[in-house]
Amino acid sequence: MTTAKHTLLSVYLPPDLNRYEVMNKLGLQLNKGIEACFYVELDDGRLLFFTEFDVITFVDWSREQIVQTLLQLGLYQAEQFETHYLHQDYQLRINPKMSQPFDVNNDRIELPELSLWPVMIVALVIAQSVGLEKFEHQVERHFSKGRHMMETTTAGLGWKRRRQFADYAQQISLLRHDILLDLLLLDKPNILWDNEAYEQLYIRLAEQLELQERFEIMSFKLNTMKEDITMMMELYNHKHSSFLEWIIIVLIGIEIVMGLIEMGTHS
Repeated sequence: MTTAKHTLLSVYLPPDLNRYEVMNKLGLQLNKGIEACFYVELDDGRLLFFTEFDVITFVDWSREQIVQTLLQLGLYQAEQFETHYLHQDYQLRINPKMSQPFDVNNDRIELPELSLWPVMIVALVIAQSVGLEKFEHQVERHFSKGRHMMETTTAGLGWKRRRQFADYAQQISLLRHDILLDLLLLDKPNILWDNEAYEQLYIRLAEQLELQERFEIMSFKLNTMKEDITMMMELYNHKHSSFLEWIIIVLIGIEIVMGLIEMGTHS
């Protein structure tokens, strides 16, 4: 029996749809899969997976079917989804003659059979990679914005500039919260502990897509931004405190001079 090829494509959904909205728009019943992953297996053998971090994954769907589904979900630039929306694809190969449970490399994943749970694990990891890529783009934009703010800040921070830094700090905090909330997606599903082959498939794919390394780089950038904004605010507070101290010294000096003048006038 020859090796059969199958396609897998994961697309990030900007509208932030939940599972029930996806079911209503597509008229499909999504079943509970691996933790944050839901699925439906269609009569013609196609598989559809949806994760709670807003990624939809198509297995063995034609481009026309994918575009039509994305249009149903409200992605109005679905015809050019390859250029307008975050996505990743992988090739699945089914080789019944395999002696090992799976084989993974840069451009394909080989399995002995096209069964639901191994494919779901593959779909979940690819979806995790797409979800991570979304945050990578957001962090990069904030990182560039923070660098620009640092470069364009002159000797002092006026009230308008301080407000910009405060808003930026709030944005960073909210982004960190969203990442920690959504990127629980990087946690290995507990159900995999019961099947060593599935667990190793998940681990190998996560390593291949460098999920942990990418998350650590993103965390480093977030921490750097937080440290930079904290340093700028502390620097301003120090300068502001020094300015207030000098004002107090000057006022005391003026009061002393006026007191001396008054004493001289009376004498």
